Amino acid sequence: MKIRQHPRINGILIGDEVYSHPHKLFARVADVFPAAVCVRIGVLSVDNPMEIILAPQLWRADDIENLSVCRYCGSREQIRTVSDTGIPFRVCTACSPLTSEELLDEAKG
Repeated sequence: MKIRQHPRINGILIGDEVYSHPHKLFARVADVFPAAVCVRIGVLSVDNPMEIILAPQLWRADDIENLSVCRYCGSREQIRTVSDTGIPFRVCTACSPLTSEELLDEAKG
């Protein structure tokens, strides 16, 4: 039986930024698996002395969004961050809708 890769994992690379919807956390990918990614989260230890340690966590592919690629086409080139909805995501210049200023410039055109 062949292990199939989840469609969301297809474009994720080590070092990509991902957002977990259930945890509402951002993290960088440390390792990629067929249906999950391993990320390292900074956790405050309760031992003396208190320090921040990087704890590994597995995040399911269904629960994450890759923030290192264009949300619409998956491109890694010429992307910019959009945060109108509160959760930032990235869009490339080809998929980016025109802003109101650009629409005015085209109308004057």
